[in-house]
Amino acid sequence: MIAGALVALAAALPLAGTTVHVDAGHNGANGSHAAQINRQVPAGAGGFRKACDTTGTQTGDGRLTEAAFTLDVARRLQRRLRRLGARVVMTRTTNDGVGPCVDERAAIGNRAGADLALSIHADGGPPGGHGFHVIAPLAGRAVRPRIVAPSLRFARQLRARLDAAGVARSTYIGGGAGLVQRSDLGGLNLSRVPKAFVELGNMRNAAEGRRMRRSAQRDRYAIALARAIVRAR
Repeated sequence: MIAGALVALAAALPLAGTTVHVDAGHNGANGSHAAQINRQVPAGAGGFRKACDTTGTQTGDGRLTEAAFTLDVARRLQRRLRRLGARVVMTRTTNDGVGPCVDERAAIGNRAGADLALSIHADGGPPGGHGFHVIAPLAGRAVRPRIVAPSLRFARQLRARLDAAGVARSTYIGGGAGLVQRSDLGGLNLSRVPKAFVELGNMRNAAEGRRMRRSAQRDRYAIALARAIVRAR
């Protein structure tokens, strides 16, 4: 009886005891604080430095910014993860602030002792291209090489769940693989916990930008990301 109840509880709360860091890219006031977001901060080993943050992109018609989009998807993901039993640590919960810088974004997940960290973005690619791609850390500037393999496994789960949700892979980056590894992103290089970035689509593509404005599409993204996190654990 007790064993059966425990099995049922585990099935209902598959992320119980799991900490997830959800990092919504950019911030709404970055554009009006150029000096602050352009300052150089640590971004990896060997003295590698990059700008604190960027403004992010937006749809061609200007109706949706990346900062607003990523926060909305992050909140939807947060709600789902909590229902699955996870402790969720958010980088930001509003869209009227600045930053935080890429080094602090990594530090938030590190301080939380996150089991997984996910940075949510949307790309500003060529207008004729569309689709998502996932980014995993590449051995080299990663401060903790031990996170490279589990981060790649997580990235592959993200790709698989977005595939299953019917989200098209990028037509303009990654050669159709939907996944690349990079060593130039401070948020990955400075992470001490398994982490991946996801570019959910190309905001500069008119059709994809329209889809991103739809609540149903944002739910589709959040559900796929939550399923990937469950499977990665």
